[in-house]
Amino acid sequence: MIYITKFENDEEYNSLKNSLKLPNISVSLEEQMIYYNPYLEGGKVLCKYNVTSTTSTTKLLNNDSSFTSMSIDGVEQSEVANQYTFDTTGEHTVLFTLAEGVTSIGNSAFDGCYGLTSVIIGNSVTSIGNNAFWDCSGLTSITIPNSVTSIGEYAFYRCSGLTSITIPNSVTLIGDSVFYQCYELTSVTIGNSVTSIGSNTFYNCSKLMSITSNATTAPTISYSTFKDVKSGGTLTVPSGSTGYDVWMGTGDYYLGKYNWTKVEQ
Repeated sequence: MIYITKFENDEEYNSLKNSLKLPNISVSLEEQMIYYNPYLEGGKVLCKYNVTSTTSTTKLLNNDSSFTSMSIDGVEQSEVANQYTFDTTGEHTVLFTLAEGVTSIGNSAFDGCYGLTSVIIGNSVTSIGNNAFWDCSGLTSITIPNSVTSIGEYAFYRCSGLTSITIPNSVTLIGDSVFYQCYELTSVTIGNSVTSIGSNTFYNCSKLMSITSNATTAPTISYSTFKDVKSGGTLTVPSGSTGYDVWMGTGDYYLGKYNWTKVEQ
């Protein structure tokens, strides 16, 4: 098991435990640690699907070439299936296993899987491909591990159920249109290693009003990176950081146009 962090007291522990709200987390008050479930380590992708019908199939995958096996609600399947007919409605768990040596979620892997509600990616994955979760409108939660270094174009295009996202410190590149038309997205945290954010990345994220960037040098952006975000938001950056004046410009598509405020901390 690999611990995320140690805690000074029970109050600190319980506060973080309650804020996680993630499946398959094992905890130990006695040792003052919180652990990832080891079942998710080593090339696993855990997905939860909201099933509304037992008479029609639920789309699980668009591109299964990256996976060697899968289990459904803990039962190992004979093959990796792109779709499945469930016996009961409600939430069901599907665990995919990446092929040996595969370190990426492939292009269009979960494209159009409307029933997909949450995803936890194992920490052997280093990249998320183009269109990987394109139009997964039911997706409300995704955990991106600290092994991922790049997120491809349109990776979360029109994932209208996402309300917040954290880009880990390992990521250096966020591609074009990654969160294009994520209408419900309100807050974003950007890791300290990101150097470049593509065009239209947050285009039409009309509720986005909080961005925290941990990079001391502002990542480069395109003229349309922040097109049509919510007016009156807050950009929080490290104290003494440089380059964010570009983000705060008042020309078309920059945060200054939308009356955002920059705060250093």
